[in-house]
Amino acid sequence: MRLAAYVLEAKARPHGVRLELGPRMDFRIRDSRETALSIKRMLERVDDGSGAAALLFRFYVDEASWWSFHEREQRIIAKAARAFTQELRQGGFLPAEGEG
Repeated sequence: MRLAAYVLEAKARPHGVRLELGPRMDFRIRDSRETALSIKRMLERVDDGSGAAALLFRFYVDEASWWSFHEREQRIIAKAARAFTQELRQGGFLPAEGEG
């Protein structure tokens, strides 16, 4: 999720000026932006109107402490994390349960 958030922020302006020049590469074969958008859509699908996506984002990306959330928010995060993991497995972003 952190990588998806970074890619979406870094690639917000696809034709912007780059200050650091990297090695020449063929950008047609890079699909990091599409992958990040897919992960973001999966996260939005998990949100059932309870703010689960925002809580997951705060917990995993912003690295908020588990103890900074109320008990209700902790239950929402746990439930949403299980649903998000299932979505990622169905989408092929994580190996199936029991595999490597």
